[in-house]
Amino acid sequence: MTNLKAAVRALSVERPGRFLRCPVRVESAAVVSPSFQRVTLVADGFAGYTEQLPADAFRLFPGGVEEPVAGSAAGAVDPGVSRAFTVRSFDPAANRLVFDAHVHHGGLTARWLDGAADGGTAELIGMRVEFVPGPIAARVADTVLLLADLSGLPAVAAILTALSPDQSATVVISGAVAGDQPLLPARPGDDVRWVPAGGLVDAVGGLPRPSGVAAGWVASEAGEVRAIRRLLLDELGVDRTQLHAAAYWKRGSSFDDLDAQNARRYAEAIAAGHDVTDPAVLEELAFS
Repeated sequence: MTNLKAAVRALSVERPGRFLRCPVRVESAAVVSPSFQRVTLVADGFAGYTEQLPADAFRLFPGGVEEPVAGSAAGAVDPGVSRAFTVRSFDPAANRLVFDAHVHHGGLTARWLDGAADGGTAELIGMRVEFVPGPIAARVADTVLLLADLSGLPAVAAILTALSPDQSATVVISGAVAGDQPLLPARPGDDVRWVPAGGLVDAVGGLPRPSGVAAGWVASEAGEVRAIRRLLLDELGVDRTQLHAAAYWKRGSSFDDLDAQNARRYAEAIAAGHDVTDPAVLEELAFS
């Protein structure tokens, strides 16, 4: 049996067309729940996206949205501002990609979508491997723990969709309202727990220790992810090689500040000779 980190690393290095950069156009954007809009993008450049993996992550650089640069003269705009999203589905015949965007009123994504209904544009860069296909997941672990706040719900939905029907999953999502819950696919036998915002760490601490080999996938606020990593490793018996953890945001920091911090650590790691295709290296950088 392989492990989750090794499998993610292999896919990151070996997948065909693993780097995609292209202009995209918004075909549609519609509200699908109280917290999310479903966005459909089309692009000729998607012809290079030859293999969709569960929870593929990409960066979107919205076109036509002004984002003030902190500390600069009034009106200055940062052309590099972006947001990360997860592929929900992809139709290669139509070069059409769908994702669910968690929309904050007044935020960059909301402002972009407000002006994107009539064919708004953006640039997409991807894909970052976040999980493995169902047959590999079945070889990696007997059960999968998927733990996230609302920001990670789309990725959890994509992973659940890809798991084999007989793959056991325990899911804990914090911060969702009732109208968001149908975004997760219904899978008989899964243990799905919805908890209030801020309750993710306590909920994970109350989980029973998994039987057999477990793999953990975590996405939430940085401080919560740190605490959950410790619980998984020390209390629930998840091996470090079976854990994929990501800080999707950080309390007290803007998305742009967090991106800048991560970019600096990434550049320093490359300069120091570290292998940044290794998920273990990236995770240590994020939580060191």
